[in-house]
Amino acid sequence: MKRILLVSLILALLLGGCGKDENPSKIQSIPSLTAEEIIAKASPKLDSLSSFHFKLSQKGGGTPITLGLQMTGASGDIAPPDKLKMKIEAKWVGQFVETDLVTVGKTTYMTNPLNGKWETLTEDFNAVTLFQPNTGIKAVMESATDLSILDEESVGGALCFHLKGMLVSEALDAIAAGHAAKGLPVKSDIWIGVDDFLLRKVVLEGKICDDENEGIIRTLELSQFNEPVAIELPD
Repeated sequence: MKRILLVSLILALLLGGCGKDENPSKIQSIPSLTAEEIIAKASPKLDSLSSFHFKLSQKGGGTPITLGLQMTGASGDIAPPDKLKMKIEAKWVGQFVETDLVTVGKTTYMTNPLNGKWETLTEDFNAVTLFQPNTGIKAVMESATDLSILDEESVGGALCFHLKGMLVSEALDAIAAGHAAKGLPVKSDIWIGVDDFLLRKVVLEGKICDDENEGIIRTLELSQFNEPVAIELPD
């Protein structure tokens, strides 16, 4: 009888623990907001960042930027409002090349794809506009229409709202390095952190420039928020 009582007690303790969250902090509350309210909360967050890392990738073709380069991807760091360093992946006269670019203020240096030496970029190309308030990704978020909310997803370890909407190509002129056409429809997916309302990811489907391929897809990911970065012009 004692053995039966002991087994029953153990079972009761085990069953009592089943389904009980030993760490209540793991249960994340999802605010009940409209898509427009989520965007409104996220937009000012971009202005408050001291630095972040970005990665831009493209499928289905490149984007003309400068010196005959067709950019297919880029990654780097930015310290708002006017410091940026990045590595660009591109096609140039039919070949795959990589080049580095640094912008501080109004001065931009890029490595020559032929010899790797730093050269002052005199053409009207400033990649930092992609992240400036009036021209960059913040303006893109605020320009999205026909917004809807999909199921939450994890991006970079952070639970995110997933929004879907539409844009017109001219709203993406900074991403197209000043070559955007007008009136082209672009599908947009936007992921924004549930806890901090920081933009984590944007996917843009559809050509922005007239000479791009149909169905081109761009993915921009942001991470490493407010981490120290050193961005200086080359000697």
